[in-house]
Amino acid sequence: MSTAKLKLLGVDDSEESLEALSSAVEHVLPGAAFLAARNGREGMELALAHDPDIILLDVVMPEMDGFETCRRIKEDARLRNIPVLLLTALPPDKALCDKAFEAGAEAFISKPLELWQLAVQIRAMLRLKAASISQRDEYTRLKEMVALRTRELAEELAAREKALEKLKESEILFKTVFTQAPLGIFLVDSGTGRFLRVNPALAAITGRSVEELSACSWRSITHTDDIKRQSENLARLESGEIKVLRMEERYIRPDGGAVPVKLIVTPLSAFNGSDPRYMGIVEDIGAAKYAEREKNQLEEQLRQSQKMETAGKLAGGIAHDFNNIISVILAYSDFLLKELAPDDPGRRDAEEIKKAGLRAAALTRQLLAFSRKQVLQPEVLDANQVVRGMKTMLNRLLGENIKLAAVTAGTPAFLKADPCHLEQVLLNLSVNARDAMPRGGKLTLEVSRVRMDEAYVQRHGTIASGDYVMLSVSDTGTGMSAETQTHIFEPFFTTKPRDRGTGLGLSTVHGIVKQSGGSIVVYSEERYGTVFKLYFPEVAGETPPAEPPPAVGKAAAGRGVILVVDDDIQMRTVASRVLAADGLEVLEAGSAEEALAVCRRRGRQVSLLLTDLVLPKLNGFELAGRLKALYPDILLVFMSGYTEHSGLENKLLDPATNFIQKPFTLDALTRKIREALPPDAAPASKRSRTRPER
Repeated sequence: MSTAKLKLLGVDDSEESLEALSSAVEHVLPGAAFLAARNGREGMELALAHDPDIILLDVVMPEMDGFETCRRIKEDARLRNIPVLLLTALPPDKALCDKAFEAGAEAFISKPLELWQLAVQIRAMLRLKAASISQRDEYTRLKEMVALRTRELAEELAAREKALEKLKESEILFKTVFTQAPLGIFLVDSGTGRFLRVNPALAAITGRSVEELSACSWRSITHTDDIKRQSENLARLESGEIKVLRMEERYIRPDGGAVPVKLIVTPLSAFNGSDPRYMGIVEDIGAAKYAEREKNQLEEQLRQSQKMETAGKLAGGIAHDFNNIISVILAYSDFLLKELAPDDPGRRDAEEIKKAGLRAAALTRQLLAFSRKQVLQPEVLDANQVVRGMKTMLNRLLGENIKLAAVTAGTPAFLKADPCHLEQVLLNLSVNARDAMPRGGKLTLEVSRVRMDEAYVQRHGTIASGDYVMLSVSDTGTGMSAETQTHIFEPFFTTKPRDRGTGLGLSTVHGIVKQSGGSIVVYSEERYGTVFKLYFPEVAGETPPAEPPPAVGKAAAGRGVILVVDDDIQMRTVASRVLAADGLEVLEAGSAEEALAVCRRRGRQVSLLLTDLVLPKLNGFELAGRLKALYPDILLVFMSGYTEHSGLENKLLDPATNFIQKPFTLDALTRKIREALPPDAAPASKRSRTRPER
């Protein structure tokens, strides 16, 4: 190799050492180029830029010593083939030698340099590099020869490979489809019914391994009720009556669970003298069956909801019309009773009229509760106190052969509901439980605070996740069938004799719970009993102080000017008549607009407004707001039994609001107005002061 073409790179942090090294190289290889670097990093940069034939590298250098520099050179793909000669003034020993070769150096020599030693090492490295280059050239030549021969062989074998390629592709495709298919696939011996081959999907569907399936027959994994039907279908397939067998059946898993599947089977011809075989495809339709059941359940729930909504609207409409009619009937029966002497023959007839009116009033209240059109006056209640307060009354109601247990929560369980209606719910459920235990049993009322998790919410979609107060009423009675449970909340549905129930008890419960923002869940099994669970959103609150019982006695007659507003003329006339008879001055109006006009014409203070909530155009609340602007001190009493009106849907009244539920008796109306009026109200004359100002 010509020395004029050689390039050597010296790396040393000593300028004197580099000059000595340059002189030595000139003596050993005259005409060779010498590149100098003063540290490892600069040396690598020069090596990348000039591709030297040999690198002469000092061991002891600051920052990055010769061992580290050599290691980095050998790690760089662009430099690793350049021989490295380490130069060291350290005493040569085995440890130094091992460290040099571990770093990747080809050789090392000790300082001070001996020219003969340097010449020997440099020439040895040049021969080593030349041999490496020669080997690479030989490798390249051999590689080209192999490539050429490979192309020649490829051309010679092209025809054969092309013929085998389609077969191989077909085999790979079959294996891929068979092993990766999401559907189960099998081959079955038609004579023995044994599985000849199965894929992993079928193993997963049946809950067995491929090996386990291959050792058994289709009969051993098929539900016993489906074996006969499948055998008959296979016989039809074998006889040619049908070309393809399609059916649904059930496979039995090792744990005993049944998997519904859809099966498609077709016959295969005999091969190499073997018995005919069947090929089958199996689809797990468990999820589809479950989804179908869920869909049917949701559709049934929707139908029930629509049915209940339609019935509720009908019931609410009927109750609305009946409220005023029954109030008038009760009022005129009271008028008759006041006029008739105790021994008058007609007094009994009047009493029967009033009794019938009161029964009709109770029925309309149930209709309103069911249709969720009643006006509620919710309060924050501790459910524990509600249950404890009802225990004494229920003990008398249930009788001696039914044991009553009340289980309360360890801490206050606050919910917001109308206390009277909540007690009605518990009473209705307890009466139903009593009737379901004609031979006695146990009735349990329980209060608990619960948190609904996502799993429960998924099972009962009508209940949102969150914190609830649960009130449950459970009995050990006869229970209900699944069919009965689908109808229990429908109005007028009952399993009792016609003379023992109206069929509105549970529909009333359902309406009150829903209108109070709660949910109701029923669990029942025939012969084992029933549990009703009521869930109300838990609210923050504190136990209200116990109030002393109201004093028994008759309130004093009121004094003042009363404005009666109702769009039903009979209702308005009755209310005005009874209030006037109580010594009050009464003004009448049939609408909010008429009431405002009456007040403007009067010009003087009106003591109290008695108004129906549902009025044409402006409703009772809006009228009250207008009159408050005219008379800031005016007192308010609302009356209604129905809230199907714009702005009043599901209206919840504050407990402090004066309200009287329609239908009502004259005594109830008189008492409510007397309680509302202050004792120092302006006196009225003894004579009737009814004035229908128009």
